[in-house]
Amino acid sequence: MLWLCQQRSSICEHGMALIERLLPIITTDEALVAQLGAQLGHEWRVIQVTAPESDLPHGIDLRAQIPDDLAAQAERIPLIALVNDPSDAVNALLAGAHEALTIAEAQPVCVARAVTAAQTRWQIEQTRRQHLAEARAQVQALTTRLQQEQIRDPLTGLYTRRYLNETLERELRRADREQIALSVALIDIDQLEQVNWQFGRALGDVVLQHLTGLISRQVRGGDIFCRYGGDELLLLLPRVGPDTVLQRAEQWRSAVAQTIIRPGTLDLQVTISIGVAAFPRDARNAIELLHRAGEALFAAKAAGGNCARAWPGASYV
Repeated sequence: MLWLCQQRSSICEHGMALIERLLPIITTDEALVAQLGAQLGHEWRVIQVTAPESDLPHGIDLRAQIPDDLAAQAERIPLIALVNDPSDAVNALLAGAHEALTIAEAQPVCVARAVTAAQTRWQIEQTRRQHLAEARAQVQALTTRLQQEQIRDPLTGLYTRRYLNETLERELRRADREQIALSVALIDIDQLEQVNWQFGRALGDVVLQHLTGLISRQVRGGDIFCRYGGDELLLLLPRVGPDTVLQRAEQWRSAVAQTIIRPGTLDLQVTISIGVAAFPRDARNAIELLHRAGEALFAAKAAGGNCARAWPGASYV
């Protein structure tokens, strides 16, 4: 049964048009419905329901007991508690009802007043809940933004070095526990300092953003890509061994070397040097692993740049 309106017109015995207001009562007691109908006369039409059937204010029979889900029901519709005496009314209000009436008070004027009060209080609560939900959403959004600012580089969108330091320790523990490989690739943009000097740092930032985007599209979902320093990037690659990381580094190097960056009217072509190191072959802890990758990068730069090198001290079988 769905009631879409609260009032309807009827004709009394004298031929006058009257306004009949609907009052759904949540109860299993048919005698209560008949009693209230008699008390309220022609001004109200009382109907028996077992659950809310519209957003109208509903009476709810709480003479026997207060249901555990009363507060949850009161979030959905305005509820007027029907109780035996005023002391029960206090308990009903504390449990979540918006208004309360004893059966003796269920007269037309009192019911009209209770309906208006219940509806007003329910609307106030709905507004308060909405504002609270909006405030919580704003706090959550702000918290998320602050967290992202701590772990994401604002220029490139890559993870920060702080995030790398936390993650590398965790990934090393996991690699050691599961006896799997873990590699790092340290990347340096060969000509970025020259671009900054010749064209300005703003253009250097464009080059950095372009290259990080290019490499990001070629890394796996589980790889962790960080901005390690001014013109240095670092990739942390779980479950990747020394041979595979060197192959992948060569793929990144080749892709960058073949790319022309066109900021405005310029055509720029830059290259990258990459140094790679792997756990457990080259190092047993985070400091050693980063140091080995740095030495490998130095070897790549010493070879003229635009190349990828493994740690020079690595032992090959």
